[in-house]
Amino acid sequence: MTQPKTMTGGRSLLFERLIDFEPDRPTGDEPSATVLSMPDLKASIRREVARILDSRSTGTRRPDLGGTVLDYGLSDITHLDAASDADRRLVERMVRQAIVDFEPRLKRPRVTVTAGTGRGTMAASISGEVMAGTVTERLEFDVGLRGPAPNTSDRSDG
Repeated sequence: MTQPKTMTGGRSLLFERLIDFEPDRPTGDEPSATVLSMPDLKASIRREVARILDSRSTGTRRPDLGGTVLDYGLSDITHLDAASDADRRLVERMVRQAIVDFEPRLKRPRVTVTAGTGRGTMAASISGEVMAGTVTERLEFDVGLRGPAPNTSDRSDG
């Protein structure tokens, strides 16, 4: 009987397994294509959170159903005022719920929303824990919520 192997990375998302990020490098069906190292896992989480926050949902979320495919993303936030504390707190709750529903690899997410650098823009500082096997590491990054540049930047060491 084979013994279970200790996982040293995290599982990649289905869509990431279908995309060849390095088409010039031949690969097979080896485990490295489906199990990510911790730095690659963190990068995958940052990309997925950016995708979630760059997508717009119908805005009619039903909390009793949890996150469904129709809820993927955020409701429209363009009408909210980046200078308003109440509006920023609302966006923080929306972002956190979207992460909880659609990016479960980021554990205990914390979100802080501030006014962005552009007129009417907001920026989210997101942190949480990433678990891969028996290893847990902190992940912190920023995501622009609206405006001309929805870039992401990593503030953690990996």
